[in-house]
Amino acid sequence: MTRLAEWNTPASEPAPPNSVLGRMIAILDAVKESGGPVTITDLALHTGLPKSTASRMVADLTSQRYLDRSDDGVVLGLRLFELGARASLPRRLLAAAGPVIRNLCDATGERVGLWVQQGSDMVAIAAVPGRLPMLPARAGMRSPALTTASGKAYLAFCADPGVVNRIAAPLVEEAAAHFRDELTHVRAAVLATDIDVSYPGIAAVATPVMSPDRVVLGAISIAGPSGAMDPAGVSPLVRAAGATVTRRLAAA
Repeated sequence: MTRLAEWNTPASEPAPPNSVLGRMIAILDAVKESGGPVTITDLALHTGLPKSTASRMVADLTSQRYLDRSDDGVVLGLRLFELGARASLPRRLLAAAGPVIRNLCDATGERVGLWVQQGSDMVAIAAVPGRLPMLPARAGMRSPALTTASGKAYLAFCADPGVVNRIAAPLVEEAAAHFRDELTHVRAAVLATDIDVSYPGIAAVATPVMSPDRVVLGAISIAGPSGAMDPAGVSPLVRAAGATVTRRLAAA
């Protein structure tokens, strides 16, 4: 195996990066360029960092799964690959869900949105306007994951308890227990609702969008006037839309 010390190293030692972020990026780049496991000594030599600093940075990056340890050194960790997959997620989701959300809007006349989770919010990556002119319908708009139908549809199937705990953190004990009970019902029904809570006068129904291996990717929601749109009436259409997107993702 070729060691980093055997690369075409310039005659002068590299200038070490000044910032913490710069040091982390330098280490990740060095591991990437090595093409295999790399030792702390070689990382220090290639980045110009003191060995003790390189060791500390590697420990931090390993604890966050950006790096992983092997018998021969460290290699890139799974979290980088997860982030890469997440970066391409909106494009893949849009391709699979575009015709589905348009058909759902045509069938109901209501606003339909495709959402992904980001921090404590759900962010729309696509939206088709309905009969509510006061309700925004644009990509990039944000809604709170804690109260919206799309947020609850996503959180009910989220496998990371840290995400759910962080979003539910503002709730007092009784409200938090009620929220978790609601997520249990959402999982059973594969459907979430929000009636006049996030936005007065507006009812919303949402269902999760799942990957072919049953990992939640986002949510499809439909929203309309709470006095005119029947949540029970549109629920089968919304649930079917989510299932259709999942099938289209599997076939892509």
